[in-house]
Amino acid sequence: MDKKKMRNWIIAIIVAVIYLVVSIVFNVWAYSWLIWAAYAIYRLIVK
Repeated sequence: MDKKKMRNWIIAIIVAVIYLVVSIVFNVWAYSWLIWAAYAIYRLIVK
């Protein structure tokens, strides 16, 4: 796997972990979709 794909996978895993931690710890499941929206915007900018 090349470095760019590996970096993208690592970022995606980190985002997923942050999503779960924020959602579980703060019990804000309704607003945690903002984390995924921020990640999607990041992916559009980087691409």
